[in-house]
Amino acid sequence: MPHPCLRAARDAKHDLGKYVAFQLRWLPPQAGAAELLEALRADVLETRRGPGGAESAPAIWARLRPGLEALGPGDPDLAAVDAAVAALAEAAPGIASGCLDEAALREAAERARAIAAHLAALVRRLSR
Repeated sequence: MPHPCLRAARDAKHDLGKYVAFQLRWLPPQAGAAELLEALRADVLETRRGPGGAESAPAIWARLRPGLEALGPGDPDLAAVDAAVAALAEAAPGIASGCLDEAALREAAERARAIAAHLAALVRRLSR
């Protein structure tokens, strides 16, 4: 019998994990600040785009997170995603305005990649 949170974890992996680092995936490690900023704007601020507009990574997580409550506060992947999303929410105004320095952009990119990695790990774990 599958874990009761597996469906919610799969949804989070697809809706958030896949797209929060989508443009970042294509950047080389030596990408400059302008390239990082462009990718982060798309991946973090407009994670989901459609006819009804765009939805940010923090907004998507706020919508999907309740489906994972049964995992409890001690789940390491869930805690890591919570922390990374909180950091991206804090960085979002700087990403939008373009006022973050390169170090802060690199940190935000690592947080976005961490979300993708932890959601993938969560799905793998719950699938066992």
